[in-house]
Amino acid sequence: MARTVAARVSRSSTAETTEADLAAMWREAARDAPIARAMMSNLIVFRRLRAGGGADRPADLPLQDVVAQHPSRVIAVEHDPRKTDGEPCISVELAVVAFGPPQAQYGVEQITICPTCSDASLPSIVRRLIRGDLPTAVWWTEDASAVPPMPAIVAMARQLVFDSRAWRDVSAGVRAVTSIDQDDLDLADVNWRRLLPLRRALVTAASDRRDAWRSDEVRVRYGAGDAALAWLAAGWLMARLDWPRPPTVQEEKSMDAGVAVEVGAGDAAFGVALDERRAVLTRGGDPPTSFTARREDEADAVAAELHSLSHDVCLRDALAALNRAFGAA
Repeated sequence: MARTVAARVSRSSTAETTEADLAAMWREAARDAPIARAMMSNLIVFRRLRAGGGADRPADLPLQDVVAQHPSRVIAVEHDPRKTDGEPCISVELAVVAFGPPQAQYGVEQITICPTCSDASLPSIVRRLIRGDLPTAVWWTEDASAVPPMPAIVAMARQLVFDSRAWRDVSAGVRAVTSIDQDDLDLADVNWRRLLPLRRALVTAASDRRDAWRSDEVRVRYGAGDAALAWLAAGWLMARLDWPRPPTVQEEKSMDAGVAVEVGAGDAAFGVALDERRAVLTRGGDPPTSFTARREDEADAVAAELHSLSHDVCLRDALAALNRAFGAA
C-alpha cells in the first residue's frame, strides 16, 4: 500500500557539496512547518546501468514506501561500470521527502549517485556518503546470478537484502550469496519470506510420517517464475533433515506460480501446495489444513527485513545446503 508523501524537495549536487546542499535542503523543507530528520540506518540501494543507459529493474523501485516505514539515509547507486580515463565521472541528485501530517512531519533524505567508473573505484565513492553512527544495509536490486553482490560494497553493511525470485540461474545466485565471506552479515531474501506457510505446513505434517522423510520420497514441483522458491524449499529440507542430496525438483508447465511438495507414495502420501495466499496441507482422507500467507508487497517485505536485522539461520543453512548440492552436481 502506497504511503502519502507530504512534500518533496530535490536538487542537483556534486560529490564535493553533498552534505552542505543537504543541510540547505533541510532548512528549506522546514521553512513552513517543523520536520524531524528521521534516520534509522544507511540504506545502499544498488542498480547497474546497462550499455543503453537503462537497468534491468524498473526505475520506480518502491523506495518511498520502504523508507516511509523504515526511515533511512538512502544512497541509491546507479552504477555505470564503464572505465574512464582519470577520475570517475559522478552525477549526484539529492532529495528530501516528507511524510505525515503538517503538525507531525518526518522526512528522509535520498542521495542518488550515478558513477561511471570501474568496480574497484566504486566502494570509496559510496563509503564517504555513509553515516558512521548508523547501521548499514545493502538492498541489492540486481539479479545476483548475473550481477553478484560486490564484496567491497557488502563489507560496509551488516545486512544484505535481495530477492531470489529475480534469479534467472538459481545455482549461480546461490553461489553468489554464499561466497560472501562475512560471518556477521545478515542475509535477508524477500522471496524466502514467501516460503513460511509451506514450512509451517511441513513441520505440522512431520510427526505423522517420519519414515517418508527421505530425499527419494519427496518431490518438489513449481510453476512459472518460482524455480528459486522451489529450490529454497528443497535446501531447507536438506538442511533440516541432513540429506546428502536434494529431492526431485522440477517445473510443472501446467501449474500456476507457486510450489508444491509431495511426500511419500500411495494412500499414505501427503502434500503441501503453496500459492500467493496460503499453503494447503492435504493428508489422506483428512480435511485440508490451510496456513495463511503474509499479505505484503515488495515495500512491506523489504521494510520488515530492515526492521528485523536478524540472523536467519534457516535461510543460511538452506543456501549452504544448496551450494553443496549444486557443487556436487
